[in-house]
Amino acid sequence: MTNEESYCFDVGGYLVVREALQPGEILALNAALERSGRPEGMLGWPGREREPFRDLLVHPVLVDYLNEICGTGFRLERLPRLISDDPAAGTAFDGTLSGGDEPRDPARAYYHQNHRRQCQLVRAVWALADVEEGDGGLVFVQASHKTNVPPPPGFLEGERDLGLVRGARLRAGDLLLLADTVMHGLRPWKGRGPLRLLDYGFAARGVCLETGTGPQAGEPGRPEWHDELTPEQRAVLYRPGRRDDTPAPVLAADGGRTRVSESPEPLHPSFLAPDPASGIDHEELFFWDLCGHLVLRQVMDPDDLALANEAIDRFEDRIVVGEELARGSRSLAGTGRPTLSGLLQLPEPWCGPFRRMVAHAAVVHRLTWMGGSGFRCDQPAAFCAVKGTSGHALHDANEPLNPSRSYVFRNGRSYCEAVTVTWQLRGLGEEDGGFACVPGSHKAQYPMPDGVRTCDDHMGLVAHPTFRAGDVLLFMDGAQTHGTLAWRSEVPRRGILVKYSSRNFNRSGGEMVHPSARWGDLVEGMTDAQLAVMRGPDRDNHNGNVPRLVVEDGGVGVDYERKGGLYNAETPKGPLAPG
Repeated sequence: MTNEESYCFDVGGYLVVREALQPGEILALNAALERSGRPEGMLGWPGREREPFRDLLVHPVLVDYLNEICGTGFRLERLPRLISDDPAAGTAFDGTLSGGDEPRDPARAYYHQNHRRQCQLVRAVWALADVEEGDGGLVFVQASHKTNVPPPPGFLEGERDLGLVRGARLRAGDLLLLADTVMHGLRPWKGRGPLRLLDYGFAARGVCLETGTGPQAGEPGRPEWHDELTPEQRAVLYRPGRRDDTPAPVLAADGGRTRVSESPEPLHPSFLAPDPASGIDHEELFFWDLCGHLVLRQVMDPDDLALANEAIDRFEDRIVVGEELARGSRSLAGTGRPTLSGLLQLPEPWCGPFRRMVAHAAVVHRLTWMGGSGFRCDQPAAFCAVKGTSGHALHDANEPLNPSRSYVFRNGRSYCEAVTVTWQLRGLGEEDGGFACVPGSHKAQYPMPDGVRTCDDHMGLVAHPTFRAGDVLLFMDGAQTHGTLAWRSEVPRRGILVKYSSRNFNRSGGEMVHPSARWGDLVEGMTDAQLAVMRGPDRDNHNGNVPRLVVEDGGVGVDYERKGGLYNAETPKGPLAPG
């Protein structure tokens, strides 16, 4: 698999392989389905009718991908079925979803460690007719194979969409590979032509999930001496693969006694329970962990909204046009980005709305559960793109690793070390441009492909949220892959960006970086190498923006060369010790 394909499956939980089937193969499969008129049982159909479906079990394109995604030795776990809009197929288009990785089901889960990937259960869906986005049919939630938070009430039931459920554009002959723990389901078909998808389920070699259809699977398969055991003892000596023991027997122990549970539901206690007093909205936490960003609707006071827009109009002569940030992208190309800084220092009353933004209760409440208390912010800046302003090539996903920009979810808590908050002073539609991101990229295990960075070939992974005036966007600055699309609207953009960092790391530098400012007379007479380790917390960016020690010929020197990233103006550019 290419890095682009690995990135797509790792981040999104799906991959579309274009033109996996040849026209003759599509024709043979459709013809067999039409002659049979049945939606299942294909592998056992009589005579030549079954052969096209058996060929799909070991199709060369499929084998190549499953060897890498499931691992060698993968096997069919679920018999193929036809997903069709034909009422005779009996497909239920009720909009409900299944899947997700919380609570985790190891038999279906996605694993990645030390450059090795294994998805335990993969749906291989062959398109035998075209599907457009928005047609309905098979839908899924991008990146939900890595969820840490259970879905909120009503989401799996199809009562709440949250803007997360989507389909994939497919052409006849395409192959959709979908991790089974991606939340997925079926919505009513709205396409012009027929819906015709063939769905096979493949599992890694050791997975225990379902039984086969052979006669031996229905036999007990226990030796005679098992009759001498208690039911509890037999329950832990079962062998997988037989219907009597699928799902696996459930043992429970209480008060010193072990018993076989009457319920087939797995028993796996949790040490943690949701805290109703936490003040965290379930939908917001689910969305934040899943996507890496969150939109709050209609937060701004109308008077502040009007005053903030008036302030930018009044001081538009201070707007500075910066560099073009498309970084070689065709789709993002344009002119430099106009920004207005110094908003907190504007005269009264113009500074008021911007000062009220930095510690606004709605934002502080979210920042507290997103990364804990003690956060701080830089000066707000107004982004004032006009028609033709370039986009900003997508960047970050914390690659290469930098803890000061990371995201971790553990024991019910979000640990996000950097969050950017954008206040929307004007509405932003689908065609306007502005903020774009890759939902789920804050958990990526592969480098960002160039087509995603430039948005020239983003494989459907890039999202472009829309906003109304007064909305607020929060996103994982550094953890989530993000950027902006070129501005296409006749109306200039008005977004106020405020960057927050956690109490744990310094992302902005400052005068306390100097050894003498931090330690006073204690550093008097130290060598340059000693002074280099006596600095205060500096801007934590990438390697090459702070003095760093190097060992050469048995001695220790200091490298001051600056390369890559932004620098703190107070960071020493050369030796501090007297020559």
